Amino acid sequence: MAIDAMSPWRPALAGVATALLLAACATPPATPDLATFLERRATCDHFRGEIPDPPDPQRLREVMEQIEAYCKGSDAQLAALRQRYRDDPVVSKQLAPFEDRIEP
Repeated sequence: MAIDAMSPWRPALAGVATALLLAACATPPATPDLATFLERRATCDHFRGEIPDPPDPQRLREVMEQIEAYCKGSDAQLAALRQRYRDDPVVSKQLAPFEDRIEP
């Protein structure tokens, strides 16, 4: 009959494993990573420049849907990233060209 040296530790290890899994599934932080923000904001700015003139109702509706999808929340994300990377001149330079307030 073999003695299982891990027996007393199994409940603790199961608890740690469960905690790690829950942490991995937790809601991501409100501040996106820099690359995600830069890509999303570039797409947002692209569609902001696509508003048709003269207005075409169908195209305007399509553009406004894309603006809603890509621009919503970007003002707060930009502010959070500027705060997070305020001491990083390289990142600050990447964020500098963006307007602070683009959302209504």
